[in-house]
Amino acid sequence: MLAILTIILAFTILQEPAAQQPATQQPPAQQPAAQKPAEESGCGPSSEKLKNETDKSSHPEPPVPQDKALIYVVRPTMLGNKVQTKFAVDGKWVGVNRGNNYFFLVLEPGPHRFCSQAENSDSAGLVLEAGKVYFFQQHVEMGILKARTSLERIDEERGREALKKCHLSVTEQK
Repeated sequence: MLAILTIILAFTILQEPAAQQPATQQPPAQQPAAQKPAEESGCGPSSEKLKNETDKSSHPEPPVPQDKALIYVVRPTMLGNKVQTKFAVDGKWVGVNRGNNYFFLVLEPGPHRFCSQAENSDSAGLVLEAGKVYFFQQHVEMGILKARTSLERIDEERGREALKKCHLSVTEQK
């Protein structure tokens, strides 16, 4: 009986006019990445397909350019090893990781939007400074149909430890 009352109450609440319901929409800056337009989340176009391969023969760690920022993107776990997590900067896909992979890129200083995507997407904004190195870790967890991702900026010590577990990911368009 309680279940029937709960369903009736839920149905009644859903039928109330929108003007009587409290506003729950968050400002764009606070919306989850999946609800934001692509240009605000930092994700690339969904139509763009990428493939990656793991290069176990090299492990480049370039010096930090003094006039640019160096960004490493790491995924130092075998969980969901074959699942690809795409990574975009300012609306352009720049790399793909699988388990125990990493890649790096060099960017101009200033504000940027970063996006990690699997079944879902997660994004972060950051103002980069010239001559500095930054690390992002793509986390993977079980999703409904495939792996879900979250994006975390990590400090240099954790980033360097993660790099030791990873092999270079080489990405190209399909």
